[in-house]
Parts: sequence; structure tokens; C-alpha cells
Amino acid sequence: MQVSGEHKRTTSFWLFFGGILVGLAVSILLVVGALSYVTGMSPDDLFVRRALVSSLTGKTSTQGPTAGQTKIEIAKNYLDPVVTVAEKVQKVAVNIRIEKLETFNDFFFGPYYEKISGTGSGVIIRSDGYILTNNHVVEGADSIIVTLYGGKEYKGRVVGRDPESDLAVVKIDATGLPAADIGDSSKVKVGELAVAVGNPLGLSYTVSAGVVSAIRRNVRVSESGRVLTEMIQTDAAINPGNSGGPLANAKGEVIGINTLIISQSGGFEGIGFAIPINEAMSVAEQIIKTGKVSHPYIGIYGVDAANLADRLPANAQKGAVIMQLVPGSPAEKAGLKRGDVIIAVDGTPIDGMDSLTAEIRRHKVNDRIKITIVRDGKEKTIELTLGERPVSSLIVAPAGVEIG
Repeated sequence: MQVSGEHKRTTSFWLFFGGILVGLAVSILLVVGALSYVTGMSPDDLFVRRALVSSLTGKTSTQGPTAGQTKIEIAKNYLDPVVTVAEKVQKVAVNIRIEKLETFNDFFFGPYYEKISGTGSGVIIRSDGYILTNNHVVEGADSIIVTLYGGKEYKGRVVGRDPESDLAVVKIDATGLPAADIGDSSKVKVGELAVAVGNPLGLSYTVSAGVVSAIRRNVRVSESGRVLTEMIQTDAAINPGNSGGPLANAKGEVIGINTLIISQSGGFEGIGFAIPINEAMSVAEQIIKTGKVSHPYIGIYGVDAANLADRLPANAQKGAVIMQLVPGSPAEKAGLKRGDVIIAVDGTPIDGMDSLTAEIRRHKVNDRIKITIVRDGKEKTIELTLGERPVSSLIVAPAGVEIG
């Protein structure tokens, strides 16, 4: 078979060009191999280093390790951002130790009292001694001892508690304290660095690091049936005793208050939750100013529409079905009825009761909102003014407080 001169020239060109590409690839491999030999790192380590530096500092690293750096030195560079955050946040975290008398009943001897102790965490939010923690850390406490970073102890008193959000403010008689650098939880992103500081299992000022696993989680507390909304999920280790402590970002800003875990064993399994600091600070400011917190509500009892989907029209199979109205509530005054299916609040779709709770909590008492319902198969929008939720009790799962 004959090959034309033009075909020969084309073949020669591609062979020449291919040779250049192969040579370039070999050169790159030799350079990376040499760098790996000098630093003791594999090529994968180099890419991991760049990724870690980028994720922890927010800056893109285009340089490999310095020649001669050991893996220990490089690891230290990786951890420097966490070290910096820990050093900053530890100074504003506190240990909270409580004691309370509880009544027990003995079959033979009747009721008797026993002193119960517990530990939790908190974070200094004002230099004049105001500390933010969880309600379930200090609920029912007869005495509170607050230990600062460095070991100094103070007697604490509860300024106010909010069972609804599981938050409380404790005051100690001190001034000139380091106060937390408060972040903006509305800007938190999934995957960013998360550092938790607290007193898990009584081990003071323990630091754990991970990432923000998810945001805007609605978590139902099984013991009370209440819902904590908009929670930040993290895989930073949180254990009993961490409750009330700070969750910080890569800048050392507090973005949340560690509150509970989901666990089958009772210990850390990689799923912890923190109350967003924006909500926590709003609650704290109300407590400091008035001693209580006002929560908006519409005044209904309901179930998820999904549970009754086979009995509902197609346009009402996602939402919250009103089963009962509180007499005199905003919902009753606005004309909502038993059997109505709430499918949206101010245009935001509602998936169920937890979703409805979260949307209502984004507003304030006396806010005017539009609720879209399905009644008799037809959509209808009703306006109502949010009222103030009556004072109620809430027992939050003690997943983050050690009792012993």
C-alpha cells in the first residue's frame, strides 16, 4: 500500500508534536517527584496542602512546601488557623457548674431530697459579665459557679431564661472581661471551618474542629416535642458538657451556641447542632433589657399534610393541616378554620409543621404576614397580625449537659 507525501508529512508532524507532549509530561513528573523526595510528601500531599490552606484561610495557595520542610512542620502550618481560633475563643468561653436539689420518692421512706450537680459551657458576650448559655444548662439551678479561662471563679445568677429557644443569660460581678467577637450566622456556608470550645464530660476548655455540615436545620426535641429551628449542623466533636459553648468560624467569630447532638449511643457521632448566633444574640438582648423574650405565634395545632395526603386534594398534599385553633388567637381572629391547609407564608412554601414554625419565628410580634391556605380545594390568602406566644415550659434534651 502506497502512502502519499502529504500523508507522510502529516504523520511526521503528529509524531513530533506527540513527542513534545510526552517529554513535557515526563518533565513535570520528574519535577514533582524531586519535590516529593525533598519534602517527604507525595504528589497527593501537595494538592491536599493547597486545598487545606485555601479552605482554612480563604486564600488560594499556589506554592508548594519549602524545600526541606518536614511533614511535621507542614502539618503545623495546616493547623495554625485552628490554633489561632482556639487561642482567641478559649478566652471568651467559660465553664458553668450548677447544683440543685431534686425530690425523689422512695417506696418505703417516701419523698427525699438529693443534691444534683451538672456542668455545661457558656460564652462571654459583654465585658461587664454577661454570659450566654443554654436554658437546659441552668434550668432549676440553686447555685451557679462560673469558671473563666485561667481558673478564676465567680458566683453566677440567672438574668433570664427562654425555654422556647433553649437560651439563657447568666451574670457575674466582673468587669473588663474579654468579650466574644460576634459573627453573622446568616453568612455561614456549608463546608466552612467550625471550631467548638467547651467542657465536654467535665474536661475544661476542650477544642474540636470540623466543618459546617448543614445550615437551617429544624430539629425536633423528642422529650418535649418542641422544634429548634434554623440550627447549624456541624461535625466538630460535641459531647455532654459542650452545651452553651461557642461554635466559631475561621476568623474566630462566634457563629453559634452549641446545644445538642443526635446520637444513638449518647456520645459524639458526628452530628451536632448550634443555635445561630444572630438568633441567640437577639434573645440575649431581650433578656438583658426586659428579663424575658417575646415570641411570635399564630395559635394553631396541626399535623403535616403528608400524613393525610390520601385525603387531601393535590394542591394541599404539602403543608400544615390545622387541627385546632387556640381561642382568641391571631389565627382564629383572622378567620382560619379547622381543616385549612397552610401551604405558604409570605410566599415561602411550607412543607409541614416544622417548616411553618421556622417561618413564623423569622418574624416579630405584631408583624403583618400573608398566609396562603387551601380550603375546599381552592387556594386563598389571609392576612394576620402575629401575636405573642403565651409563656410555656420546655424541657430540652440534656444531650449537651453532663449530670452526675
